[in-house]
Amino acid sequence: MNKEKIVFPDPGTIAPENIASVMAQMAAIQMSLATRLVSENTERPQPDVDNLLTVEEAAVRLKCSEDWLYKRASQLPFTVRVGRNLRFSEQGIDAAIRSGRRFA
Repeated sequence: MNKEKIVFPDPGTIAPENIASVMAQMAAIQMSLATRLVSENTERPQPDVDNLLTVEEAAVRLKCSEDWLYKRASQLPFTVRVGRNLRFSEQGIDAAIRSGRRFA
């Protein structure tokens, strides 16, 4: 963290008639910093969320038949069971394609 220094007068040296003004300036700075902190925390990009593809979508992506996917689902590392349904991890399929791995 950078050591940024904000110079404020020694509170004991502030004239009583100026205390309210200094406090208002400090409150404005605090509000501005709090607003920036909140907005920066909400604007961060969310981590990549993996989409689960249906058998039909995965077959198109992999250029194979739906039957081929059903038969080999238990052997494929990107298969996800959702209850009784089969889904296929989009990120897993992409990784398999990039690696050049064959699942024949």
